Amino acid sequence: MNTEGRRSPGLREGLAIWLGMYLCANLALMVALAITGRGDVDQTQIPIWATAVAVTAMWSVFLFAVPRYLPYEETSGKSSFGCRVSLRDVAIGVPLGFASQFILMNLINWPLMQLFPDSFSTEEISQRATDLTNTAPGAWVIVLILVVAVGAPIVEEIVYRGAVQTHLQRTAGTAVALIGTAVLFGAVHMSLIEFPGLFAFALVLGFTRLRSDTLGLPIVTHMSFNAAGLILVLLVLAE
Repeated sequence: MNTEGRRSPGLREGLAIWLGMYLCANLALMVALAITGRGDVDQTQIPIWATAVAVTAMWSVFLFAVPRYLPYEETSGKSSFGCRVSLRDVAIGVPLGFASQFILMNLINWPLMQLFPDSFSTEEISQRATDLTNTAPGAWVIVLILVVAVGAPIVEEIVYRGAVQTHLQRTAGTAVALIGTAVLFGAVHMSLIEFPGLFAFALVLGFTRLRSDTLGLPIVTHMSFNAAGLILVLLVLAE
């Protein structure tokens, strides 16, 4: 979307815009769940098709609002909303995503497991992913893959590395942008147990955004990370 001539929002205004989008997006999710008849059902009992409908409603709000109210551009001056992906992004992003899942997560979580063995056990950290996977029996796992390993990474990178990080970098500097975006990214997942790992991974994604000046690399890295985590859960459940 062309944003030429549009006044860029200040720091507080931009954060307020993001908060408004976030609240509206989650309201859309709750309305969609209510329409599917799963609004008052425990999260672990919501079938994957209903989850897909709900998150699609949530993502639609973000994708509609971001380019209009919190726009961003690549260094080339052209809109980056198209999220170009190159072979280089794939060559770097796939191993980086897998390394983040298999190595970085263990480096972050291992000390916490030693200090707080009851709270930060492997089972507790992966519980949400396990619960979600259990809602996708048989062929429904395809929908699960589309939601977790395709849709979520694309939308989250557009919102957080694309819009939020770019905005914070322009208004508060690179360090604040990296750390602030990582904090928001970890916090919106609403899981204290998952926060340390998500914060660390968000820093990786933020750095790839800075180094590549596009969203292609962070999107591929995020997709690979989520796919690796999903593979782990599926393998455990198959035992």
